[in-house]
Amino acid sequence: MRLGVSKHVVRCSIGTVSGESKTHFPAKSQPSSFSTVKFRPDNASSDLSVSRSSRRELICIATWPCLRPLIGCLPANALQPGAKEYLIIKEEVRKVLSKAKAAGVLRLVFHDAGTFDIDDNTGGMNGSIVYELERPENAGLKKSVKVLQKAKTRIDAIQPVSWADMIAVAGAEAVEICGGPTIQVSLGRLDSLVPDPEGRLPEESLNASALKKCFQSKGLSTQELVALSGAHTIGSKGFGSPNSFDNSYYKVLLEKPWTSSGGMSSMIGLPSDHALVEDDECLRWIKKYADSENLFFEDFKKAYLKLVNSGVRWTNL
Repeated sequence: MRLGVSKHVVRCSIGTVSGESKTHFPAKSQPSSFSTVKFRPDNASSDLSVSRSSRRELICIATWPCLRPLIGCLPANALQPGAKEYLIIKEEVRKVLSKAKAAGVLRLVFHDAGTFDIDDNTGGMNGSIVYELERPENAGLKKSVKVLQKAKTRIDAIQPVSWADMIAVAGAEAVEICGGPTIQVSLGRLDSLVPDPEGRLPEESLNASALKKCFQSKGLSTQELVALSGAHTIGSKGFGSPNSFDNSYYKVLLEKPWTSSGGMSSMIGLPSDHALVEDDECLRWIKKYADSENLFFEDFKKAYLKLVNSGVRWTNL
């Protein structure tokens, strides 16, 4: 790949503060310290343009300690888990995250990354959710963003972190504190400066065929659809304990409690959850995950990493 480098230099200043500064949401303080860059989608051209217009404006607010100027995008292993930058994010997220808040934070991941479209390579895990909180499908997510903003403010005082990285790591931590698998997320995602197109998230009323088609448009298989749907095991959907990440979701799906007349059991799950168990291909994976929590954990981990890397533009670290 040939790189076109603009005359602008990406700058970064890192300092410490004695106390937390007041941060307005979405935080607007970072852009003044960095040059705005624009990328073409990978399938649009073999060249990467830093200075010319493209589908999406991105800002390098994920540049850890900025030893080199931003000249391009790195692959998904940009900055591996275990680095001190990752550990700082993890530590601060743990300070603000609880089991009661885990489901909302995990939902934030799905609604940010879920805008990805594989055909035109737009949307995805880019932090644009912070500009989309007024949309009906994102109702209730302001609270989760405010929770993470507290941690982000403290992290930014040490090292700038993008919203995309922040949300990806926080979602993984939400899964782990509820008893789910440990998921280590690479860092280096760039944030979008504009909201993603509307109408990209799967609707709750979709049947299995439409759900599979929707996920295919995001580069996700039927297996990954079923594995990621297991995230509904935590929260208020009615699948087992709301604070325990396990394979209860699949066991309950097989029981079909919503078919009972009246009572709370009829309120369990969404129509899209109910649809999965009526599809033969989905049912095959539902049975596997109901039988083996270890298999579910392993497949969820892989699908989660694929989800949070979808549509990502990576900074050069």
